[in-house]
Amino acid sequence: LACIVTAFLWIYMMPYMSIMSPTPKAALSAVIVSAVVKNIVMPKKILQLKGNDFFVGVVTAVTTALTSPTIGFGVGVIVYSIVNMLVGGNKAKV
Repeated sequence: LACIVTAFLWIYMMPYMSIMSPTPKAALSAVIVSAVVKNIVMPKKILQLKGNDFFVGVVTAVTTALTSPTIGFGVGVIVYSIVNMLVGGNKAKV
C-alpha cells in the first residue's frame, strides 16, 4: 500500500518538481550542518594540539570556515610548510 501511495504522490507532484528541485540540496545541507555544528562551536581535536600544530590547525580551520575546504586545505599545507621550514620541524617517528 505504501508503494502505491508513494507512486500516486510522485505522479501527482510531477508538475511541481521544478519548484521543489532545490529541496534535496537543502535537506542534505541540513543533515551536514546538524552533524558538524557541535565541532564548529567547540573544536576539541584542534584545541588538543600543542605548539606549532595548534597554530597550523587554527589557521587551517579558520581559513576553511571563511572560504572553502579546498582553499583551507591549500592554506594549511602552505602554513605547515612555512612553519616547518622556520622552526626546523621534528622528524617523523615511524
